[in-house]
Amino acid sequence: MEPLRRLPWTDGGRAAYVPLGDGLVNRLADVMEGEMLGMARTDVARGRALAGDPDASGAELRRAVRYLARAVEDAALVAELRAERLPGAAGGISGGGERCTGGELDDSGPTHLGPGPVPY
Repeated sequence: MEPLRRLPWTDGGRAAYVPLGDGLVNRLADVMEGEMLGMARTDVARGRALAGDPDASGAELRRAVRYLARAVEDAALVAELRAERLPGAAGGISGGGERCTGGELDDSGPTHLGPGPVPY
């Protein structure tokens, strides 16, 4: 069986896979993983700034914690996906891996804090 790459998105709630290679879907997955890490870095910078702000409200800090939890989850997912493709990682994936859904995190807002005040 041809080794598969688990993608950083799901298909109807189920893990999505593509054969390893240099095709369009693999390149799109690479870009998406990079974007996920970039947004996590942005969230970390904003979270640190907010944590150092003595005027930050409790609501702002709670929202920042939710975003930072999502950033950690995304970074962990990217690490897992990349580890699966390392030599000696059982030659790729043949199915079964599932992405974390974020549990009680609020998925209705933006995926990162970004610049400016945290809306609540």
